[in-house]
Amino acid sequence: MIMNKRVLYTILSVIMFISGGVLLFYFFWANGYIDPPKTAPTVTYSEFTYPSMPSSIEVTAATTNADTGETQGYVCPVNFDELKAVNPDIVGWIYMTSPYISYPILMSDDDSFYLSHGATQEYDRNGSLYIESGYNSPDFEDPCTIIYGHRMSDGSMFGNLEASFEDVDLVNDSQYVVIYLAEKSKIYHIIATVPYDSKHILYYNDFSSESDFNEFFDDIYGTSGKGVNLVNEDRPQYGDNILILSTCLRTDRTHRYLIIAKELTN
Repeated sequence: MIMNKRVLYTILSVIMFISGGVLLFYFFWANGYIDPPKTAPTVTYSEFTYPSMPSSIEVTAATTNADTGETQGYVCPVNFDELKAVNPDIVGWIYMTSPYISYPILMSDDDSFYLSHGATQEYDRNGSLYIESGYNSPDFEDPCTIIYGHRMSDGSMFGNLEASFEDVDLVNDSQYVVIYLAEKSKIYHIIATVPYDSKHILYYNDFSSESDFNEFFDDIYGTSGKGVNLVNEDRPQYGDNILILSTCLRTDRTHRYLIIAKELTN
């Protein structure tokens, strides 16, 4: 009987030890202490093929014909007719070279839908990159547009954003985001990376209001510490169009990590 109790205690101790190890690993993994890869996996859908993107971002929206000197019209590298035939909720395409990000942007009447669904509307724990229809329009003409995406441990979606910008000096190494739309493209210069609290930015800030706009960026540019990277000489001014990429902070899933960019104008 005593021997049986000893065996039982030993088995229980082993189970508790293993369970503790698993929980500890999950804590570090879920909160980003285990670094995600800086290169995201290639994602494809059988219904359509991702378009071929340029290897570098052109910082001018229009191009000039070298022979005639005439400005050529917009030619979108993304086949939106094909994409929208698969899913009409696809409103744009985001492209970055560092880190490499090339994904469709979704928008649904249900702002929570693409938290757990892919671009083909099938369930997908990775979710999609999306904007909220309750706060933003699909033409990206709002004073501030926010694209949300999960920080996936394999680096997909916005999983490698924070890790990729840890060692980037935005002052001396300019970074850009391109948003391709059916009728135009928008190019944004990244001017800040910053950890942020969990408040809904567009709910609490009216960026069409000059006072709200300035108050938000006073707060951003008054931030310091780990993960903060600011380009002071290109601080946004009221009237600028802003793009924010928002994902979970690696070491605290209750907070956000923001990439803030300002649209380039001709």
